[in-house]
Amino acid sequence: MASDQAKQIVDQIFGDDKAKAVDSVQDALAAKAYDAIQARKVEFAKTMGFELDDTAQDAADEIADKLPDGTEEPAEPTQGNVETPEDEPVDTAPSSIDPPSAEQEPIEVPNDETDR
Repeated sequence: MASDQAKQIVDQIFGDDKAKAVDSVQDALAAKAYDAIQARKVEFAKTMGFELDDTAQDAADEIADKLPDGTEEPAEPTQGNVETPEDEPVDTAPSSIDPPSAEQEPIEVPNDETDR
């Protein structure tokens, strides 16, 4: 309600809560701007021939909540599709990693007539 917001802002100004008054004004302006933008989107969609009830957004939202196999989202997050045997330890010691070689292959740069 605009009158309640205005009363709250006035009370904050005269109650020496200037920072809260500024925040309240900013929140009220942001809410009004958002409402105006949403109304303009609906108006624009109607002028372009779109009926918002015919967009099938509710069906898309319903599909988005399901996994490709038709089941609901899992309750617990999974570790992904990587399967590693528990018995096989992974060697991360520095000696098991191949050191990088200092040799580099020469890079061929084609001659371009504009480089002259």
